[in-house]
Amino acid sequence: MVQYAVLGTGSNGNSYVFSDGTTSILVDQGYSVVELGRRLSSFGIEFSSIAGVCVTHLHPDHAKGLGTIARKFGIPIYIHEVAQEKEAEALSRLSIPQHCLRSVKADVPFTIGPFTLGCFLTSHDSGGSVGWNIGLDNKKMMILTDTGCFSSQQCAFATEADVLFLEANYDEKMLNSGPYPFFLKKRVSGEFGHLSNNQAIEFLGSSRFHGQHVYFIHLSDINNNPSLLEDFAGQNLSVPFTVCEKGKCYGGNVEQL
Repeated sequence: MVQYAVLGTGSNGNSYVFSDGTTSILVDQGYSVVELGRRLSSFGIEFSSIAGVCVTHLHPDHAKGLGTIARKFGIPIYIHEVAQEKEAEALSRLSIPQHCLRSVKADVPFTIGPFTLGCFLTSHDSGGSVGWNIGLDNKKMMILTDTGCFSSQQCAFATEADVLFLEANYDEKMLNSGPYPFFLKKRVSGEFGHLSNNQAIEFLGSSRFHGQHVYFIHLSDINNNPSLLEDFAGQNLSVPFTVCEKGKCYGGNVEQL
């Protein structure tokens, strides 16, 4: 069985966990150790089972807890090699012990315990940003977040995924009419920004996703509305989905969906 959970998603912190009951993998760690432990325990996942943290990019809401978890517990941190080079200053501020750093290459799979993992390039204003594929017992899960556009490679990955965690950051009308200054609106909606609700639905159509569940993640507080996205997705999708609201946790397992 593959247990998973959205431990949190949004501007205040992001983290996802995947577990076989013995070994657990995190993707991103945007929380304090205490808060992370509290969220894990709500799903019955032991902190001691964490065998590694895979990082999408080094913006604080995804990475601010990496240093503490590495220093206190010696947990390996897996970061794309380009991120380590282009975001050296941000990485240095996290004070991750060198012996805990693991450099990974895009499209080169590796294993952590029973899990097979691989990262793929995304398009975001953080150097070396990536998404992640997580495999266990022929079950495949995919995280695609913090990217301003999507690729045919990403669509191919989603076609094979059983569970997909997909960014739907903003509604285009809300962003355009909202309070953000023009330069920030351009940043959010640009090639190196975020996926909109429309782009997320387009991605699902392009990939012909037919897996068990889609979780819409990383919604903006200001430029999106969970009810709006839920209505929009309901009109356009035939697969089960969940809109993940800020401050809430969501979980399940592949077999029971």
